[in-house]
Amino acid sequence: MRHKWEDNIKARLTDRAQLLRAVEKLMQGGVPEDLIPVRLARAFYVDMDELNAVMNMVSSADQQSRGHEYTRAVA
Repeated sequence: MRHKWEDNIKARLTDRAQLLRAVEKLMQGGVPEDLIPVRLARAFYVDMDELNAVMNMVSSADQQSRGHEYTRAVA
């Protein structure tokens, strides 16, 4: 017999690849970067150090792609 508390157990989100997929999916859905940790923490047990590393990686990649688009648009 299952207990009610077993249905409320959150999954762990600690793998960098899984975190990256979750962050990209939320960003594609229009979730602002500052709300991504909040949304993930509500649904999962999150390794915050890994999430910070992923957020930094995504943020720097996004800034680099914006820079390249800008130079292409000007040229």
